[in-house]
Amino acid sequence: MLGNMVVASPAVDSVEVYYATRDYASVVRLLEPRSEPRKREKLLLGWSHYRLGQMQEAKRAFAAGLRVAPASIDLMNGLAFAHYRLGEPKDAELAFKRVLARNPERTESLRGLAFVYFTSGRFEEGLPLFDQMWRQHPDDAEMEYYLLKSVDGLLSGWLRAGRTPAQMVEAAWVYAADGHRRSAVEMFRWIVERDPFHPGARLGVGTLGPAFGYEAEALEALESVLREDPHDAEARAALARLHLSAGRREQAAEQVETILSANPDDPRGLALRREISKRNRRSRP
Repeated sequence: MLGNMVVASPAVDSVEVYYATRDYASVVRLLEPRSEPRKREKLLLGWSHYRLGQMQEAKRAFAAGLRVAPASIDLMNGLAFAHYRLGEPKDAELAFKRVLARNPERTESLRGLAFVYFTSGRFEEGLPLFDQMWRQHPDDAEMEYYLLKSVDGLLSGWLRAGRTPAQMVEAAWVYAADGHRRSAVEMFRWIVERDPFHPGARLGVGTLGPAFGYEAEALEALESVLREDPHDAEARAALARLHLSAGRREQAAEQVETILSANPDDPRGLALRREISKRNRRSRP
């Protein structure tokens, strides 16, 4: 009768059950005495120590597991987090980068590396990671918080180092060009908060702001730029796009005609005129 039965190892089964039910002390009690544990057991042992706040023991368990299975990115990821919690940022950074070299989309490792940079004051390296993770999960309030804090840390450091608002604006456009548009608009907003009359920063808020819920700020910024310089075609084109994206086609068309009356060949004005015409055709019954 036993021939058709699968006999499981009670100890291993108990470890899995204890770990699944968050009884980490029992996992440690069962696995710590074993002289030659397997990779899976070292992984469970390491994370159990970690969740009990025993970081040195967690580090030792993950490192021992890597001696058994040196290619395991799960063990390497655990080791990276143990280094981070122990205040060993260089070792944590190296371990996280090893994991991400093999699995660039591993979210928990991206988060870990971003926090290494953040807690080390390396905001320029961490900000793109927070932006990337916020784009993937726009409702993640924690990522948004650290993105904003990274912008503040980065620009405050630049200010202390003597960078001008114009240099910061230029850098923000580089972030936008690299796809980190949320970071860029928050950089523009940071600059405007401290230098309310900076035209480049206001133009940045006006251009990028509407996509991130800052339509009122963007409208105010662009209108203030145009009050000072009614011939600023870039600001006027941004204002036309803002109106168009909000469904205000007539107001967008007014801005476009102002652009083209000054320069009939302006490519921005011509492109916007075509887009308005296309939307008008679509709206007809």
